[in-house]
Amino acid sequence: MHKNLVNIDFSILWKKVHDSLSEEEEEQFKAWIEENADHQAYFQHLANFYKNGSQFKVEDGIAKKSWPEFTGRLHPSKKRKWRIGSYAASIAAGFALLLVLAAILKPSLYINDSKENKEAIIGPGTEKAILLMDDGTSYDLSSMTSLDLEDGGAQITSQGKSLQYKMDESADVEVKYNTLLVPRGAVFTLSLVDGTQVWLNSGSTLRYPTAFTGQEREVELSGEAYFEVTKNPDSPFRVIADQQIVEVLGTAFNISSYKEEPSVLTTLVEGKVNVFVQDKPLQKQVLTPSEQSMWVKGEKRIEKRTVDVREYIAWKDGWFYFKEKPLGEIMESLARWYDVEVKFENQKTKELPFTGRIRKHEDLKEVLVLLEKTRDVQIEIERRTIIIK
Repeated sequence: MHKNLVNIDFSILWKKVHDSLSEEEEEQFKAWIEENADHQAYFQHLANFYKNGSQFKVEDGIAKKSWPEFTGRLHPSKKRKWRIGSYAASIAAGFALLLVLAAILKPSLYINDSKENKEAIIGPGTEKAILLMDDGTSYDLSSMTSLDLEDGGAQITSQGKSLQYKMDESADVEVKYNTLLVPRGAVFTLSLVDGTQVWLNSGSTLRYPTAFTGQEREVELSGEAYFEVTKNPDSPFRVIADQQIVEVLGTAFNISSYKEEPSVLTTLVEGKVNVFVQDKPLQKQVLTPSEQSMWVKGEKRIEKRTVDVREYIAWKDGWFYFKEKPLGEIMESLARWYDVEVKFENQKTKELPFTGRIRKHEDLKEVLVLLEKTRDVQIEIERRTIIIK
């Protein structure tokens, strides 16, 4: 497995194909293209894939190179700090009341409704994913009514909303690595060959083997995923997220490890997990249910605390759950789910706390109306950019 991945957010490539990059994203794309001659070839195959509407096969010379090399570059950002203390109860009460009264509130949200701005009606995400095989062949699962194939001794099936792997007992086992890419504005579920269930959130990538044959079951995550691991005392399950490793025997937990985020959060729902940084296995944290670890990228130490797990796993059940959460972090989640950009005219507004629960399948406008009514903020939509004043 590749330990140190250098990634570009796959959504940048996705948006480039559809000519919807921002200026900043365009600069990132150009830097990535200029970094390696193979990147241009990879991107051209991706573009052809969408134009042709079926599948493509990367040329042999390119396919042998690391797929993670294709999927990005890490850009460091400021360190996330633990937030200590509580905010006024009136904030939580006001937001909860707002959710009840939302149906009778008149929205004051400003929408540029010109002919050029019809894209302002932004719907929620759906089930979408791209499956990349070991040989470079790719399938757009959301555009296929069904998928049924064999790879490395595993039978792979999909009906467009989930992907399943099962061992073919009659086939010869040849371990291969597949990659599942979930773009911004999407979620997807995956059943690994050992029965482990994985929910992948927007803008996430998981690389995994078609069969677990060694002493460990190991996968690589970029983004966010919730795992329900099939118990096997003889074969620990390991998730590599950046340089952090989570090791379990059988349990349920969530990992958030987006490249643009300064830290990796691991939240335990049930069971027990060991969390440590690569090359520092003795400095591990052992998590019990309702505990969360935080590893700030680049540091050796991992911290942990007790949390309300609902806030960190509600996404897989179709909810946004905010508990005294800063508006800046909320908007990052909304941006990934609705595939939009967010701009703050006043940076202090990012720190405003919100508490509440909203269905993820509401149109973005309805969600923003709730946020705007709760606090003294003005939100505007310009095409696919959200401006917060």
